[in-house]
Amino acid sequence: MAKQHLTARHTGIAAGILLLIAVGFLPYFWIRESFLTAWQNMIGILYETDPQLCAETVPHLFEEGTFQKRTQAGEDAMVALGYTKKGTAYLFRHSGLNRICLSLPALNAIAALVLSCILLRRKKQRTLQEELLAGEIRNAKIQQTELPLEHSPFFQAMLLSEISDTLRLLHAKERLLQQKTHDTQMFLENVAHQIKTPLSCISTSLDLVLEEAVPAQKKRISECFGYLDGIGALLKRLLDIGRLEAGKTILRREPFRMEQLLEECKYILPDGEQRILLSTEGTKNPKTPYYGDYEWLKEAFLNILKNCLEHDKSGAPVSVVVSRNAEGIKVTVRDRGPGISPQDLPFIFDRFYLPEHVKKSHSGIGLNLAKLIIEKHFGVFHAANHEQGGAVFTIVLPVFALKNEKL
Repeated sequence: MAKQHLTARHTGIAAGILLLIAVGFLPYFWIRESFLTAWQNMIGILYETDPQLCAETVPHLFEEGTFQKRTQAGEDAMVALGYTKKGTAYLFRHSGLNRICLSLPALNAIAALVLSCILLRRKKQRTLQEELLAGEIRNAKIQQTELPLEHSPFFQAMLLSEISDTLRLLHAKERLLQQKTHDTQMFLENVAHQIKTPLSCISTSLDLVLEEAVPAQKKRISECFGYLDGIGALLKRLLDIGRLEAGKTILRREPFRMEQLLEECKYILPDGEQRILLSTEGTKNPKTPYYGDYEWLKEAFLNILKNCLEHDKSGAPVSVVVSRNAEGIKVTVRDRGPGISPQDLPFIFDRFYLPEHVKKSHSGIGLNLAKLIIEKHFGVFHAANHEQGGAVFTIVLPVFALKNEKL
């Protein structure tokens, strides 16, 4: 099949080349034939009129440079015989060479038109084949099947083979990634299950010890309860990340006001009520709902706001500005702290990444989880330093509407 397609392609190219050659040589034969006919007629007329003069004249026609040397003499002779200087032009038109020369542009135009039609048809066929090949590549990528090579005559077999090999490599890597994601999720769930039981036992034992402890010991026991809560929160975040990445969590699309979600985050966080300043900007209808998963987005914004509050030790307010347009909702969170150092900025969303000045008690997964949740809502999460100082986080969430619901 590939050989047939290649032969058909070469046949089309050869036909185009032959057409160009024919168009180039055909006028030559016409002009040559017209030239020979004109000279034969002239010699015949001269011979019938005066054979002696014809015998003396014809040899001069074969002398080299005859026509270059006698041009002016011929023009003078035409004038002497009573013709004008343009008499030779009349002879040119009368000989038929004029019609041939006039037909050359039309012939070239016809050849160009035919070639353009052939090339346009070939281009359309190639475009169609490219679309079919692109569709087959998408289907092979989605269904993880082999790429059929026999339906693409316009592409070299080597190129198609390379594409097919690349698809097989991508399929293998995708299967490996899926297996790794599944193994990671199973590992996290098993670890969480194994840790929860001893944590519960430790918590129960501490409760019993707390009842009989002296005041000096109660403070230490309370710190232990804090550490247990931190471990529990870390396990929950790890499980959340694993489930989101594995696609085991289905995000809901429920209507709510973004301002309401941020207001709730403000009252949940320590010092949030005093330090978080919530405002709207350029919002025509602030009561218009946003469709998303309320609890997951609340988790994301809690992590972002908590990060700003913890890294800004000055006690300055953290501003949260909500703006909205036809495409989506934009939330800008800014603190007045030291900002993000240039060497930390490219890695601020990496899991378990901790800047040098951050306390080791942090896990380094809060912003990573927030980014993952926002991206699951098809949003964008960006971090930068404000020109007037402090860090600024920008979250853009596209607006979606459910059926029969108006935004």
